[in-house]
Amino acid sequence: MTRQYEALIIVKAAGTDADVAKAVAQVEELLKKLGARLEQTQAFGRRRLAYRIARQTEGHYHFVVFQMEPAQLDELKRQLRLNDVVVRYLILSRTRTPTAAGSPKPAEAAVAGS
Repeated sequence: MTRQYEALIIVKAAGTDADVAKAVAQVEELLKKLGARLEQTQAFGRRRLAYRIARQTEGHYHFVVFQMEPAQLDELKRQLRLNDVVVRYLILSRTRTPTAAGSPKPAEAAVAGS
């Protein structure tokens, strides 16, 4: 059973635009190699980092939505950590868990407590 994930990946912005495109293609190829099906990719461009990470002050932000087997997720994280081009990444599951019937919504909870 595949699950849908979204990832924000920051790659090193050093070098030319061709180098950044090659780094992003390398990450996308890694996803495909691990059996992920890419649904959406979007480049947010070069942005200044909030703080220095591995001597980097800027990074190229890339957003990816993909489907993958949950068993492959640990291997993806391991590969991203080992990749010298990737500065940081964040992977989130896009599946939402339904709330239990009868549990108040956050807005209702605030009104009820007043």
